[in-house]
This record gives sequence, C-alpha cells and structure tokens, in this order.
Amino acid sequence: MTLRIHETIKRYVDILVRSEDTYLFILSSPAGLGKTTTVLGRLKSLGLEDNKNYIYVNGHMTPLRLFDFLRASNVLDDPKIIVFDDVDALLANKTSLAIMKAALSTSVNGKRIVSYESSTGANAGSFEIKTKVILITNNLSQNKALKPLTDRGIVYDLEASPEELAEYIERNLESFGGKLEIEEKVKVWEKVHRFIDVPGFSLRALDRAMAFRKTDKENWYELFVRTLKKNK
Repeated sequence: MTLRIHETIKRYVDILVRSEDTYLFILSSPAGLGKTTTVLGRLKSLGLEDNKNYIYVNGHMTPLRLFDFLRASNVLDDPKIIVFDDVDALLANKTSLAIMKAALSTSVNGKRIVSYESSTGANAGSFEIKTKVILITNNLSQNKALKPLTDRGIVYDLEASPEELAEYIERNLESFGGKLEIEEKVKVWEKVHRFIDVPGFSLRALDRAMAFRKTDKENWYELFVRTLKKNK
C-alpha cells in the first residue's frame, strides 16, 4: 500500500463530480490514512467551494434533521455534493438509513424521491433530490448499515492487512508524530511495531505513541500500551 491510494481517491472524486449518472461514492479505509483530507482537498483543487458547491458533515443527525438537510442541499451550486464523514453512527438508525437509501435510489422515471413522515406531522412530505453524496467510513466490512448502499455507486474499500499497514508506515514515517525528530520517530516505530495486528492499533495509535514520546520519554511506552484494547 503506497501513496497511490490517494491518487485513486482523487480519480474517483473526479468521476463523481463529472458524471451525469453517478451520484454516490463510498470510501472506506483504516483510520488515519487521510481519506477526508484527500477528498476535501480534491474538491477544492477542482475549484469547488465549501457551502457553495459542497457541504461537509461530521456527526450525528436525527432522521428529521437528515431529511431537512438533504432537501436544503438542493440549493447548492453544481455539482451539489454532500460529504458525510464517519457515517457509522448516522446510518445505524433505521429511519436515517431508509432516508439515505431513498436519496440514492432512482424511481421508474429516473428521479430520486425522498419522503418522510414524522410522528408529529411536522416537516412531512417528499422532494426530488439532485445532490451527489460521498460517504466516508473506517470499516465498510463491519458496517452492515452501508451494505444496502454499495450497489448504488462507486465503492472503494481499502482493507489493509497488518503487513500493508506496516509498509505504509515505513514509507511515510516522517508524516507521523508532527514535529518530533525523525530519529525519535524511528525509535517509537521500532518499539510499537509488534502491536501492528492488535485490535487497538491504528495509524492514529502510532501518532498517539509519538505524542507520548514527545511529552514523556521515560513512561511513553507504558502509557501507549495501556491505550490498546489488548496487549501483545
């Protein structure tokens, strides 16, 4: 796994932006690989503006809020894109998932119609959505809510093995740990490499280990190990 993954992400974003009949891109990879940064950076490099051509969303939404948000997104300028980051919690709600499925499914006449009936009757109704959607997740294979959506657009699922993660880290070690000296970064990686296949380990965990090293050289390793789900 090399930096080529970022170029691949950019190409898929380009396809979504330019296509007239593709309106969904699902992006999945381990945490810390820069998915969001790459997507947003590509949109900006294409001359698109936040809150004008696209909107970035990160966090929980109620079904009613999602319905209203999707309806309001139609006022964006083309290509009208919503980037939903860390969608696991959002789509865990069955009503929210149903709304998203409707937003990404074409009817007999080729339109995407979203409908919602709230328990109070407020904001009830339906509308045609013309917005494109990018869904970003850390683990598509374990996100059952996303499965019904995977046949509705582009899916790029980068499931990295521990060996591939190790290769990526070694190729890009300087990009981890902020301003920590490279010699220190090497020492940290040599020490924590053995945890590469432990459930609590991720690229963000490596950054965390380097932060501990920077602030507490004597106890950093013990502090890091205690943050993992399982010791090895």
